[in-house]
Amino acid sequence: MRRVGTIAAAMGLIAGAAPAPVGQHIYVYTILHPIYGEIGTLTDTIDRSAEATRIDSHLRIAVKLLGIVVSRQDSDTTEIMHGNQLVSLQSVTEKDGRHSEVHGETQGDQFVVNATAGTFAGPATIAPSDPWVLKRTGEQTVIFTDTGRITTMYISGGDYDTVSVNGAPVSARHFIVMGDKRQEVWLDDREIPVKFRSIENGTAIDFVLQNATAVAGAAVDRRSVAPLPER
Repeated sequence: MRRVGTIAAAMGLIAGAAPAPVGQHIYVYTILHPIYGEIGTLTDTIDRSAEATRIDSHLRIAVKLLGIVVSRQDSDTTEIMHGNQLVSLQSVTEKDGRHSEVHGETQGDQFVVNATAGTFAGPATIAPSDPWVLKRTGEQTVIFTDTGRITTMYISGGDYDTVSVNGAPVSARHFIVMGDKRQEVWLDDREIPVKFRSIENGTAIDFVLQNATAVAGAAVDRRSVAPLPER
């Protein structure tokens, strides 16, 4: 479960939209389940420069039934993009007592992955399953950041729609990703996902933006990926 599934997707940055903000910005999302209510948070730190983008994601989910935690997932992921190309992916996930890791990097014209689930390879043009980085509609090869599995998804949409965010109407571009499941994302005019959704066994799990903070003096380290916390 990457962001409760692989929220992938979505549909990232669309030509003609306003430029995404340069520098380091922190975005905090609340995760909402239609039955269990608020089940966790996702914190994305996006560090952009003219040459590179680093995305650090921290997912914390605890599903409770009658006050008892029945499912838990903690995931920490780091992605490094040079321009539009994913060059490094590192993730560690603890889900209901199971530990998994993904370590991937560009090697020549391929993106090579060593993961707990196996070894995989895809084209260097591969995109991570992340609503921040997919660049176009149409067919896209995608890597799931929680397992390293590689698949093909089809991204459509892009028209403006009005979506409810914390009870307020927001005008945003609405995209749909079709693959193993249906996923959706709404991007504002700065290419920021204000809301995204994964349909899990017929149930819509929503990620709703609660807070966005700019961090002064931050810069992308383009040389390497900082090590993930040891588990």
